[in-house]
Amino acid sequence: MISVLENMDRCIGCSACAQRCPIQCISMADDHEGFLVPHIDAGRCHDCGLCRKVCPVLKADAETSESNQATDYPRAWAAWSLDDTVRLESSSGGLFSLLAESCLSRGGTVFGAAFDQDFMVRHIGIEQPSELDSLRRSKYVQSDINRCYKEAERLLKEQKPVLFSGTGCQIAGLKTFLGKPYPELLTVDLACYGVPSPKVWSLYLEDMKKRFKSEIESISFRDKKNGWKNYCMHIRFRNGRSYRDAAVKDTFFIGFGKNLFSRKCCYSCQFRHPHTRADLTLADFWGAEELGIVHGQDDKGISLVIANTARGQAALEDIRDRCFLKETSFQEAAAKNPRLTVSAPMPRARTLFFKDLNSGMHFSALKRKYMNRFVQNLKLMARRMLGSGMVDRLRKLIRG
Repeated sequence: MISVLENMDRCIGCSACAQRCPIQCISMADDHEGFLVPHIDAGRCHDCGLCRKVCPVLKADAETSESNQATDYPRAWAAWSLDDTVRLESSSGGLFSLLAESCLSRGGTVFGAAFDQDFMVRHIGIEQPSELDSLRRSKYVQSDINRCYKEAERLLKEQKPVLFSGTGCQIAGLKTFLGKPYPELLTVDLACYGVPSPKVWSLYLEDMKKRFKSEIESISFRDKKNGWKNYCMHIRFRNGRSYRDAAVKDTFFIGFGKNLFSRKCCYSCQFRHPHTRADLTLADFWGAEELGIVHGQDDKGISLVIANTARGQAALEDIRDRCFLKETSFQEAAAKNPRLTVSAPMPRARTLFFKDLNSGMHFSALKRKYMNRFVQNLKLMARRMLGSGMVDRLRKLIRG
């Protein structure tokens, strides 16, 4: 059997190999966990080696130890859009929107993750500001890159501006696919916890449609009605009903937070800092108040922006007059966001979860077993009690 990687558990699903194959004998198809992986038609393959040449995983393996020993930290800022409408419509501080608008104003194309008609997540390219909202806000599902690498390459060869946003592995896939730098390309990656399975997301959606007896009209993973820090999953249904629940209580978010259904390669990600290939990295700036960056009750969203290259820093300068920027150290910025540099560990329950899923266990049973809201609520109550000192007071009362 021909394969790009000897161990397909390391595959990131970027589709660079499929898009680069000169005879199109590689197709991307779901594996048993619902993640896209390449399938090679052995009868048509000429073994030209281009698929291996553009594989970002193999590229990362081949990097020298010297290049992986980064000692200088990149520059980092707390930032947000000065336009409150943009800020509130974004997951964090709205910096992606400003960067995208800058690219579009120069006649460029912006690539990013959007929902399709079934609310699955796919990469698309947009050319009009009116289309930008489809790319705003985080979508916690691995997106299908489609043919966006090839389309971006075509535009770059025509010397047109391109902003390409995605996870660190998707940006690495783009860079190895292109094979050379392009002056009109700006890449932006996101601090990534891990990419959840589209198969699990699809089951969650079907469960919600049955529960609310309606098709879905819109979804926001990061609704800010209760503030940026207490964001909610918000789903509107075509029958007029609506679901909104805090991320810490939503069943999909509970499973995501427990790392139950991230892609296997995410647990040993090769594309976090300091190995990112993107010009800019965007994240939530958790802990900004403790650093004295903001004061009071500002809960509209704060972005962490990291300039990994001179190109990224120049792009940030281009939008400086439209955003608040306050520089801080990378170490301080990363203190409350460990996923910038370290992968989340794989839980033991992950194997059991997918075993039960693939054995035909109903999603309602999976929820009860692995994403139990009652257990989660007890944990939240315990944290609040510990935080308030209530446990110590109870112990003293018991001791008399």
